[in-house]
Amino acid sequence: MALYRIADLNIDIQNKHEYTSKLCRNYKCDDENAVPDFSVSATAADYEKDKAYLPDATDGYLESLSIYREIARRILDYNGIILHSSVVEIDGRAYAFAARSGTGKSTHSRLWTKVFPDRAKIINGDKPLLRYIDGKLFIYGTPWCGKEGYNVNTKAVLGSVCFLERAQNNYIEKLNKNDAVKRIFDQLLMPETKNQAAKFFDMVELIVENTGFYLLHCNMDDEAAYVAYDGMNKK
Repeated sequence: MALYRIADLNIDIQNKHEYTSKLCRNYKCDDENAVPDFSVSATAADYEKDKAYLPDATDGYLESLSIYREIARRILDYNGIILHSSVVEIDGRAYAFAARSGTGKSTHSRLWTKVFPDRAKIINGDKPLLRYIDGKLFIYGTPWCGKEGYNVNTKAVLGSVCFLERAQNNYIEKLNKNDAVKRIFDQLLMPETKNQAAKFFDMVELIVENTGFYLLHCNMDDEAAYVAYDGMNKK
């Protein structure tokens, strides 16, 4: 058994390939008396479909993707969900940036660390986990974090979710709940069973009710980070 502490849960990851062990090394559970909250594993059959999209990927990499999908499904039982985004923490508050692939969510996150060098850090670059605990939404760094490798084994209260769209000029607008719901579904792993679906939609409702949603039209200038921060913190 290899036990990892991810999103405040003890997860027994039963992998066959070394890739996942190396990927998760900074999340190893040090408590010898800890017991698993749940166990996950993957077989070649689980990631056979991925080979069609990633023909050059190793079995170790494909196994890690399947394991994380299983974690995302199981965490629904713990008021949790995966949110495809890049997350920046600043002054103890987290901001999740979501966008279509290639739009530049990781690049925008780096802008925050550039313009707020002593305050901002990237918690996760691609696949953080979100949990609702004691009336608060916490977002967590995970080993699954995108090609840049941005991840920190920490958590922060989620302040806002900001969708990004490329534009010549930088401006931000607050989204109403209907628009937020339409956009957020593209950033979530959809459930596979009726039981999962009920928990999934409960989590979506919690996120929408407890989070501010914004749309940032942006370029890649430093100004984009200032516009985003000021817009999401306007009193």
